[in-house]
Amino acid sequence: MSDPGSSFLESVLLAPSIKEIKKLSPYAVALANRWAKEAPGRTRELEASGKLLAALKERAENEALLQWRSRIRAVRGDAAPGPDKDAAPPAP
Repeated sequence: MSDPGSSFLESVLLAPSIKEIKKLSPYAVALANRWAKEAPGRTRELEASGKLLAALKERAENEALLQWRSRIRAVRGDAAPGPDKDAAPPAP
C-alpha cells in the first residue's frame, strides 16, 4: 500500500516521476504534493516538459531560504514581512 501523502502525486504524475520525487528532500516532496493537489494541469505540463524535478528543487530551496530568513529576523527582532509564497508551480 502506498503512503497517504502520495495520493495526489499518484493521481497526477507517472510512476517514474513519483519515484524521482521521493528521492528529494521531504520539503520538496510536500511541495510536489501541494502542486499536484492545487494545480494538477500545470504539474503535468512541467512533468511532460521534463522541468518538474528542477522546478521542485529550486522552489523548495527558495521557500526554505525564505523561512530561514524569516526565523532569523524573528530572533533578531527585525520587523519584516512574512515570506512571499507562491503555492502554484511555475509555468512550463
